[in-house]
Amino acid sequence: MKRFIIEQSSADIISHSGLSLIGQAIKQYTHLSGQLDASVPMRHGIKHSDVIKSYLALLSIGKNDFEAINGIESEFYFTSAMDIDEIPGEATLRQRMDKHAISFLPIVEKASRDFLSNIQPALRPLSTGHIPVDADVTPMDNSGSHKEGVSRTYKGHDGYAPMAVYLGQEGYCLGFELREGKQHCQKDTPALLARALRDAQKIAAQPLLLRLDGGNDAIENIEVVLAHNEAHEDLPAVYFLIKWNPRREDKADWLAIAEQKGKWTYPREGKR
Repeated sequence: MKRFIIEQSSADIISHSGLSLIGQAIKQYTHLSGQLDASVPMRHGIKHSDVIKSYLALLSIGKNDFEAINGIESEFYFTSAMDIDEIPGEATLRQRMDKHAISFLPIVEKASRDFLSNIQPALRPLSTGHIPVDADVTPMDNSGSHKEGVSRTYKGHDGYAPMAVYLGQEGYCLGFELREGKQHCQKDTPALLARALRDAQKIAAQPLLLRLDGGNDAIENIEVVLAHNEAHEDLPAVYFLIKWNPRREDKADWLAIAEQKGKWTYPREGKR
């Protein structure tokens, strides 16, 4: 793979210069290329790894449509930076994704986890000493789109409702599960959390704190944490902090419990 010499210059810098680092990161810290090419054997045509790494390059420069591959400024630099033999065309990108996306996805996700495991990023703990693991739904606005899975989200617009899991205050992405807009945030979440906790402990050596919003106030999520701790007693424990969702519970009953076990305070006049 071609290595670039980076030096200060007064010349114009192209916006894609960071791809040289992206390509090196993929090659040094993952097995993405070899695993992709071995996943679905090919007799001829552009290699799977060239297709996926080309699309990763597009994502890295803020492009997500297949058509953007036609606007590459320098083919020599692009192929050298990403360590690919040939740049796929728009049609090849689309066809390969349509045909093999299900086979490619677990390999790409594993490469992302391998990258974090291998670089061992510095994680800044909370004041409690825990490394946070945050999971929440992030509705996307795809209004006017007719793509498969686009439907009404709880935000009141049509789109998708992917579930994201992030590690640390730095926000390293452990998982990003695309979901239909109408899907409830708790559906499929226990399985996603189980995978994320296993992956997080391969990266972070400190105790973890799983933080969830009220939409995921479910005993199933707590059971995932307890089962994980039981199965990994040799590792630092995982704790959880889940926002309470009262749903149909009687608030008067909770008030009675609070008055029985606590006492009113008056921080200022008219406020208790």
